Amino acid sequence: MPKESEINLVYNYIDQNLNRFVSRIQEFVRQPSISAENRGVQEAAKLLASYFKKIGCQNVEIVPTRRHPVVYAELDSNAETTLLVYMMYDTQPVDDEKLWVSPPFEANIVPLDLPSGKVSALIGRGSINTKGPLITFINAVEAIVSTLGKLPVNLKFIAEGEEELGSPHLPDFVNEYKNKLKGAKATIFPSFLEDTWGKVKLSLGNKGIVYFELEASGKNWGKGPIEFDIHSSNKAWIDSPTWRLIDALSTMAKDNGRTITIDGFYDDVVEPSEEDEKLLKELAKSFEPEKIKETLKVKEFIFDENDKYNLLKKFLFSTTLNIDGIWSGYIGPGSKTVLPHKATCKVDVRLVPNQNDPNKIISLIRRHLDNRGYNDIEIRQLNGYKWSKTSVNHPVVQAVISSIHSFNKDVEIWPLTAGSAPMYLFNDVLEAPAVHLGLGHGARAHSPNEYIVIKGNKYVSGIDIAHKFFVKFLFNFGK
Repeated sequence: MPKESEINLVYNYIDQNLNRFVSRIQEFVRQPSISAENRGVQEAAKLLASYFKKIGCQNVEIVPTRRHPVVYAELDSNAETTLLVYMMYDTQPVDDEKLWVSPPFEANIVPLDLPSGKVSALIGRGSINTKGPLITFINAVEAIVSTLGKLPVNLKFIAEGEEELGSPHLPDFVNEYKNKLKGAKATIFPSFLEDTWGKVKLSLGNKGIVYFELEASGKNWGKGPIEFDIHSSNKAWIDSPTWRLIDALSTMAKDNGRTITIDGFYDDVVEPSEEDEKLLKELAKSFEPEKIKETLKVKEFIFDENDKYNLLKKFLFSTTLNIDGIWSGYIGPGSKTVLPHKATCKVDVRLVPNQNDPNKIISLIRRHLDNRGYNDIEIRQLNGYKWSKTSVNHPVVQAVISSIHSFNKDVEIWPLTAGSAPMYLFNDVLEAPAVHLGLGHGARAHSPNEYIVIKGNKYVSGIDIAHKFFVKFLFNFGK
């Protein structure tokens, strides 16, 4: 166990090099890496590999996949314990740049008003999801190595460039590198866990996901326009594939999508475990629905927000069927009267315990459509993986909690997050239970003006504390 003076030495290094560390974050955010558009991903992988080399990793590889590469690196400190560090370096596309207060790839630092007070924030695509936390962790590793010579644990970094696509080729990498990765005690996913008031929200797992497209077309249906859109006056005597898709969707759920009507859809869903029930009851004591509504800019929840336990249970342990986007025919400015020849929508299903097989969900939907006469509607599965969860009693979770407490922060423990990440690969395949961790704040992932806080206030931690937290955690887990 290091002496307090040794940890303070690392902290001093962070303080002295903080401007350089922030510049490294800015450099990485400025490098686009939009996986869906294949924009800058290869360049970002090379830049990330260079960072791993700078902090002393003995083995750094850019591992090709069938689309975007995984950047793999090893930092062997001859320690007894090995940690896997999962990272993602790809980002979502940029929304309307007119909505950004600062250009999304300039990574400028600007004043920002949070509900808790004024801060300075780095604005940029990927800043919170997750280039900011990723580089902050790398910087923290540098600080330890540069001051004390080595880490208290061995690290194996796995940075993928396809998380925003559903991690389609990460399983291939894990299977190929399984022998190298086996034996790690746990997996960590560097993040910033504070909300706008500085409350730390630690999640122990995530829902799974199935993402797919449905398409109705005149060609498959044998009715309506077959090859191209035609004049809308023809609706008087020709059927519409667009209405065909809408009719099919209406059979899959009711009450604005609250209740899924696909046969067998809920068969594998189970009630929360005893441990989850305890966590939910404790979480309900500190949960603040009003702040969630303010952050999301919504007026109300589906369920009674005064029953916090039930609200949280529905949010975290309910499977969902969501329409992400739907389009057909002409959607440009002005008028263009057409009868479209096809209609398409993107749909995601969030999987909860024990919905373990994404392919089963697709099969249920296929059977549902076929049984109702919609066998012409095409299903194209884009990605999918199961849910994952780590026990609150696991040593890696306890090390995270004690590290948070050492910075005089309370922690709110969430048994799951409603979002999805491919953590099942680490929990199940590699038997190295995974957890998100980190202090600091950022928000607006996937939205305009995505940001991370650089200089905090009396509630929200700044980027200096974010760096120091990772240092503290590595020593706490290493012991």
